[in-house]
Amino acid sequence: FAPVTNELYIGVKDHGAYRNGVRIRGGYMNSKKTLKESIVCFEFGYSRSGDAIEKMMLAVTNILNHGCKSCKCLGSGVLDLCYVARGSIDVVYTGVVDEGWKPWDYCAATVICYEAGCAARTLYDEHDGGFFNIYSKSMVFGVNKALVSECREVVLKSHFIDLNVVGARLKF
Repeated sequence: FAPVTNELYIGVKDHGAYRNGVRIRGGYMNSKKTLKESIVCFEFGYSRSGDAIEKMMLAVTNILNHGCKSCKCLGSGVLDLCYVARGSIDVVYTGVVDEGWKPWDYCAATVICYEAGCAARTLYDEHDGGFFNIYSKSMVFGVNKALVSECREVVLKSHFIDLNVVGARLKF
């Protein structure tokens, strides 16, 4: 529940995702969206070392240089994911350094996203070739698989983060 906007999000596996009782289908409605057409959301978490800040800012710079409709940082991981599920944000990422979220940040919103037809993977190939689970240290959630892959590739494109070193294989 988001008290400021009076929104209740519910997701039940194999029964859909809902906002205030109305079915949401962000992933199904935006199946062809690209990064240049997208609203991108990111969360920085609590990492504050100079190196961590530089890497997180470089990721945002990469997104802006590549081109997107807008960049946002809303401050609530659960709502970020719910907004992806309803299609008002197209892609969200976190975990460039050690600022990834905790299982309670992902748990319910992950079901909502999947039930709304969205795609997800880890930012890095942490385990299982990038398959996301609530214990992952990083993630990219988006309204379609191609957008998730594109965002991931752009975020990791830098001299700080070598895609070959992290074993980047753009597969789901």
